[in-house]
Amino acid sequence: MLSLDFLAGFTIFMLALIMVVSMVPGLLAGLQSSGIDYDAVAYRTGVILVEDPGWPAYPQFEQPWELVDKDKIQRMGLAVSKDTPNVLLSTKVERFFQNSTKENPFFTPEDYRKFVIFGDIPYSYNFSLNISHPDGTYGLKQAGDPLPPGYGYIRRVVKIKEPGVAVIVGNTTSPSESPYWTSSPTMPTQNFTVRLNFSQLLNQSINTAYRIDPRTEPVNVTITNFEAYLNDTSGATLKSVTFRKWDPTRPGIGPAPIPFSYGKDDTDYYTLCIDGKPEFYSPEPNAQVSSNISLVLKPAATSLFPLDQNSILDIKFNFDHDPPETNITGTHLYDYVNVTRTDLKTAVLEVAIW
Repeated sequence: MLSLDFLAGFTIFMLALIMVVSMVPGLLAGLQSSGIDYDAVAYRTGVILVEDPGWPAYPQFEQPWELVDKDKIQRMGLAVSKDTPNVLLSTKVERFFQNSTKENPFFTPEDYRKFVIFGDIPYSYNFSLNISHPDGTYGLKQAGDPLPPGYGYIRRVVKIKEPGVAVIVGNTTSPSESPYWTSSPTMPTQNFTVRLNFSQLLNQSINTAYRIDPRTEPVNVTITNFEAYLNDTSGATLKSVTFRKWDPTRPGIGPAPIPFSYGKDDTDYYTLCIDGKPEFYSPEPNAQVSSNISLVLKPAATSLFPLDQNSILDIKFNFDHDPPETNITGTHLYDYVNVTRTDLKTAVLEVAIW
């Protein structure tokens, strides 16, 4: 009898012990160290930033997340595309770290939590991107709060893709040898066109990390040594710069202007600088040019049109004066031959979560 009582008691004791042991992890869940959890959140956030282009994204939508209103953003990733992990697009980087003032930033802490970190816990964060420049210096972009004594952390080495530049250089020593120079300018109007042929630019055989895509990055055009094109004058009157898109596969449909105001300078869409002056002009400057012209057409402008591999975009510089003041004419192709593309920049992205 004693053995049976002992066996029954021991069995009941073991069952009770098993139940208690199974309940202990749940009881201690709130007391476990949060470091591993923060490290996991930091790792996940780093993956989203450097391996994902965000949402909305091309080509599924007409505008990527960096060009839409905040209420349309679902996820903020910095990668050029899903096919190029660890290669970031400069326009996405600029938008992500866009903080006009600390008191009135473009993205609020809640935006970063909602579009990058995710989760139900209101995490604190610090994002920093340390960019290496060719001259050996570094540029730091940062968003978030100062780092506390303890936090979850991840570091990723990345590359940054920046837009190329089409540079047209006049030959001041022998002006007649300058590209697009003519000895018999049209009276009284002279036009010079920069043409973007998307069937060439969006060539699928070119890796997206090196592809020229005006839908997601700025178009840069610079004319230097403009004095080589002057026709015995101190300057030429740049009347206007117009932007027109057309589709050569659709006969009978002519070029259509990009639908934004040409009468004012709007740095969200374009910047036009003349002779290196520290001011921006509208695309209807009616101003004198003597040495250089610099134009940047931004993705916010090109995204106003549906652009595909059949599209052609013309940027036309119109000089108007009687008698003619300049000898520049012709069409410059904005392509992989005539656009100078910089090497991918090295940078270090650090994500801290606590």
